[in-house]
Amino acid sequence: MTTKIEGLSNRQKDTGWGYAFAHLIPFVWIYYAITRRTITPFLYQLGGAFIVGFSIGVACAIVNPNVEDDTVEGLGALGGIVTTPFLTKKGIDQARKFGKKQLENN
Repeated sequence: MTTKIEGLSNRQKDTGWGYAFAHLIPFVWIYYAITRRTITPFLYQLGGAFIVGFSIGVACAIVNPNVEDDTVEGLGALGGIVTTPFLTKKGIDQARKFGKKQLENN
């Protein structure tokens, strides 16, 4: 288990898109959460994917009320997969900013 200071320091190393795309791999978010001591990227991804999927479902219902459930489900899943790296990157950036503040205060 990493200490608080180690976790905050590890967050500062995440400047690229590697972990953002790695969150598409199952259970990577658990490793990230333990080593960085944050669940912010996972929460951004989870909340954003829900909003994207819901929006796609509503849009499909408005455009064509007779659309099949399988089609809407597939589009929602695709939307979630496509947006995962972007949402996760936003969460990583937010966690880095918070970690930087915490390190400066210590």
